[in-house]
Amino acid sequence: MRLEWLLFLAVFILGIVPFLRKKMFAVVLLGAVAVFAAAKWSSSQQSREQVLAERSRVVPHEGRPGGFVSSDTCRSCHAEQYATWHRSFHRTMTQYATPEAVRGDFNNVAFELDGQAYKLERRGEESWVEMVDPDWTLKATYRRTQDLSLRPERVWRRVGIATGSHHMQTYWLPSEKGNLQLTLPFTYLFEDQRWVSRNDSLLKDPQYPPGVQLWNANCIQCHSTAGQPRPETGDPFLNDTRVAEIGIACEACHGPAEQHVRANQNPLRRYAQHADAKAGLHIVNPATLDHKASSQVCGQCHSIRNITPGHPWRYEGFSYRPGDDLEKYLPVVRPLRHADEPWMKDTLRRDPTFVEDRYWPDGMVRVSGREFNGLVETPCYQKGEMSCLSCHSMHQSNPDDQLAAGMESNQACLQCHDKMKVQAHTRHLPGSSGSLCYNCHMPHTTYGLMKAIRSHTIDSPNVQTTLRTGRPNACNLCHLDKTLDWTARNLTEWYGQKSPELSADEQRISAAALLALRGDAGQRALVAWHMGWESARKASGEQWLPPYLAQLLDDPYSTVRYLAQRSLKRLPEFQDFTYDYVAPAADRTQARERAVAKWQQALKLDARPEISFDAATWLRLLRQRNNKSMYLQE
Repeated sequence: MRLEWLLFLAVFILGIVPFLRKKMFAVVLLGAVAVFAAAKWSSSQQSREQVLAERSRVVPHEGRPGGFVSSDTCRSCHAEQYATWHRSFHRTMTQYATPEAVRGDFNNVAFELDGQAYKLERRGEESWVEMVDPDWTLKATYRRTQDLSLRPERVWRRVGIATGSHHMQTYWLPSEKGNLQLTLPFTYLFEDQRWVSRNDSLLKDPQYPPGVQLWNANCIQCHSTAGQPRPETGDPFLNDTRVAEIGIACEACHGPAEQHVRANQNPLRRYAQHADAKAGLHIVNPATLDHKASSQVCGQCHSIRNITPGHPWRYEGFSYRPGDDLEKYLPVVRPLRHADEPWMKDTLRRDPTFVEDRYWPDGMVRVSGREFNGLVETPCYQKGEMSCLSCHSMHQSNPDDQLAAGMESNQACLQCHDKMKVQAHTRHLPGSSGSLCYNCHMPHTTYGLMKAIRSHTIDSPNVQTTLRTGRPNACNLCHLDKTLDWTARNLTEWYGQKSPELSADEQRISAAALLALRGDAGQRALVAWHMGWESARKASGEQWLPPYLAQLLDDPYSTVRYLAQRSLKRLPEFQDFTYDYVAPAADRTQARERAVAKWQQALKLDARPEISFDAATWLRLLRQRNNKSMYLQE
């Protein structure tokens, strides 16, 4: 007999005894209602358990060998640390598709992509999608379908897992066999509360096909804890994937905790450790490691690494554990050091755009999520003891960017450079954007998540570097209205930098204007974002920005258009401006014309020659636009 029935009978008998003689009818009636309710409850529980069992069969399984015990085990002793981790976006990087986790709109939504119809709906606590069989699409992509001329079937698939919880969310559907997870080719944007094509959330050449992504073969590396893809031999589409935990959990940073838990079950031993915090922990605390080892804990995910064909990780996962030397397991890609990285030749042979899709020409990383690649090229790390933990903290921070307390100020740099006279060095007033160390030495030259992000290679503004690499310098990203010539003259006067040779356009036209009109898609995206950055608008004025942003509303790359419309709507006169960045081309062209007309009518025109020039010059620069194909691998 089930436990709930035994509990019911016990309570029922105890309740009936006092009323046997006087209120028999009421007791019997009450008992009948209770029996009915218990039966319904039992049936509901059995149904829920069946649903959970079916769901768990087709998603990556939590729990794997190797001494992993899960964050729930850590919670019993480390409640405060558990709570601060639990509120972080690391925990929710990948989640099972529960009602609490799924933020996308699945309430009878229908849309179309590349001629294929999709329907989304809620079924109780589950999210379902009707679409062309994703397994057919997968096999067609890899030419595994026997006859591609056959009409594919439409199927309903239940969403298995979701990735992302900060800015956007992507959803994954289980394959017909094993627990391979196939991407739904749409992304839900939180800020806009809307669905867009997956390609329209990336800085990706619009001519690239959508493709089929496999969570087990890519995302599992960093979006879960100690993942093991485990494809079946001879059948890459049949997986028995396991993870220690589905999100980024305690043991991702501290290592497997089984020995730690076993050793500390004795309370006397735990109290004895207060005298020596490092004694016999059987666990890794990144804060107690040297600066290289502690940074590598972050670098196991926040880096571009060399994973050669045939690497065994696809079967049993990466063998690196916190405290190990990451470079022995997964060398970090440093593209300008080919002599030290002979495998780069094979990589470029397989993928000729590998470097340019991830790095600026001088080897500085330009895509998000790869901050460790930036750190290792920084003198503060190479010659000093700077680490990720110098500025960031998992447990004493705001989840939005994981900056430790006080690190949103110059304290981040002054903790080491304590003798620096900030105002004399920056030549900017205290309290201004230009007086913040990281605005000059860590400018927003990295792209990802539909925004610009700070570089994590600490560097100094240099016009010669801008000319050589195409990477905007910090001065011109804040002073959007100024020319490269203006920047070069100031850097020469203030810091003795050698002035480079500049073209006529570079001497007389705003550097931001040049990039907006003739830059490549990555450069245009950065300029579009900075035109909405409050610090830049204060430093350079904002009345002249609309025609440039209007031009970018009609850009070939969808994410450039997205950034332009977001920046445009931050201007007071354009807060109600209507525009859809994925609308047909004709609508986007009309929006550009409407924005220019509104600017001409509503704002006093700025006649400075650096930012306001004749139509012939505008068209000439636009014809020079760098239209090379790009796909930044954020």
